[in-house]
Amino acid sequence: MGTVISTASTKHLLPGLWGRAFLLLVILSVSVFATEPLKPILPPQNAIALGGVGELRDDVYSADLKWSVEVAPCNCLSFYTDMSYRFVSYEWQVMLHDQIHEMVNLEVNGLNESFVGMKFFPLDFFGLNISWRFKPGDGSRVERFERLGIEPMGVYRFSPNMILGLSGQYYSFVEDRNYQPGDELGVKTSFVWNVFWDKYARTGWQVGYAFLFRWRVRESENHNLAKDYQKMDDLYRGFRMRGDIARYFSWFRFPFGIGMAYEMNRGNLFGFETGHKVELYLRAEFP
Repeated sequence: MGTVISTASTKHLLPGLWGRAFLLLVILSVSVFATEPLKPILPPQNAIALGGVGELRDDVYSADLKWSVEVAPCNCLSFYTDMSYRFVSYEWQVMLHDQIHEMVNLEVNGLNESFVGMKFFPLDFFGLNISWRFKPGDGSRVERFERLGIEPMGVYRFSPNMILGLSGQYYSFVEDRNYQPGDELGVKTSFVWNVFWDKYARTGWQVGYAFLFRWRVRESENHNLAKDYQKMDDLYRGFRMRGDIARYFSWFRFPFGIGMAYEMNRGNLFGFETGHKVELYLRAEFP
């Protein structure tokens, strides 16, 4: 999450260090895994983040180690990947009337979903994000399909310390074992606000927020069945929201932040408290 809003130009090509970093990113893209990130809409940047994530989803408690990296050869183009490793996953069930309490180790650990992508901004205020999600590893119990994402994005500098974002999303899934998930559409809005910010030292507090509304526009199909029975009746509408707060320090020659985020990560129009996520992270951004 987040970016350090700066008026400094980044139009020059990056030195050899970032060239090697890009090569590392390409190598990692075939092996790193993550739950789908929900981040503010921002132009290309150079950043790396590491964090721990605790998640509650459908009575299942999980813990992940998360890492992401984005490399921008210029101010109009960047390549990124997001990954996480799931260590533990427990299901806790309670039956109040019979007083039955049960905790089950689901033994779901290992690599989670993987994401790679590219952001291209031909204009300062408009760009396109193209992403690919690989089939997840043993650390994921859901979302077992590869997916292509296309996201037109717009950004607006509301003030020197605040940037607003708005995007539309289209997702198409790859058929696997004769199952064809239906296409999805989405709309996302966000802001990043630097508070009590020293623009010269690039330190201070940073607040971010992202809201996503997504719906399935075509029912999934099970092609293992006769044509009259292939529809899976899985149309839905739901939203996610995430808030971040981070403190950036001048310990190094680049902005270095320590932050915390909270996310309601599942929901629908009639109730959103079906999933929660808390993240503690370290983040550095490079010019």
